[in-house]
Amino acid sequence: MSDLRENLGWIVGSAIAGIVAFLSWFYESGLLSTLIGIVIGAGIAYFVQTKTQNRAWKREYGVKIAEEVYGNLFKEMKNIIRLLEEKYDTHWISFDKWKEFQQDHRYFMVDKVFRARLDDFSDKLDEYSKVAVKMGSDIRKIIFEETDRVFGIKTNQVPQAEVTYMKGYTRSATFPDLVQCLVSETYPAFLPKKLDSEASDMEFILRVTSIDGHKTIQIAYSSNYEDFWQTCLGRMKENETYRFLVEENSKILEDARRLREEIVKRIEEPWKI
Repeated sequence: MSDLRENLGWIVGSAIAGIVAFLSWFYESGLLSTLIGIVIGAGIAYFVQTKTQNRAWKREYGVKIAEEVYGNLFKEMKNIIRLLEEKYDTHWISFDKWKEFQQDHRYFMVDKVFRARLDDFSDKLDEYSKVAVKMGSDIRKIIFEETDRVFGIKTNQVPQAEVTYMKGYTRSATFPDLVQCLVSETYPAFLPKKLDSEASDMEFILRVTSIDGHKTIQIAYSSNYEDFWQTCLGRMKENETYRFLVEENSKILEDARRLREEIVKRIEEPWKI
């Protein structure tokens, strides 16, 4: 038994001595430095490759979101801003593209904080549009009542305005929406000049059709028409819905512009990676 222990001790000692001798030789030969260099180089190469690959994946995913989500949102936001800048448009303005995204996976391609902002804006725009549509109905009611009072004809149609004008050597015509002219406080006869500075020699006609459709009168500019226009304008400005819309328009327009700026940043971001 003692012989076994002595032999085992001798074997272990010899092994350790061999390992020490090998390490001494390995160190003195310079192979250790070479091996360390190879390991460090491989580590650096792996780190750089991994980082580059991660950046490529991140950029590719960012570009996908920019093209599928933010590019579409940018186009629609531009149109929404244009409509809001026209001041109190009485038609429904909706964030349709975002509502479409809310129904599928693209909704979750937008980070939680920003999609909450887009959700909030979409809801506010719907509320604004409800008020705008109501205001359109209120203004049409005012027009019907003033048409009866001033011109003595009952109607359930908004009178058709027509303005003819000269553009160069050609006589042209436009048909302003009387409701939108009132909302934007644009005198119908001046609309061609507002749209085209070269327009001249404007002539204005208002056509009113009775409820039963059996009677249509044409009204040129006169003191009666001036009374009609100014009274409609004054009553509209006293309307609570109109006052609310005037106040809300500037707020929601500012929100839309801020969202557009943020969308632009998110479109540009992947190309900077």
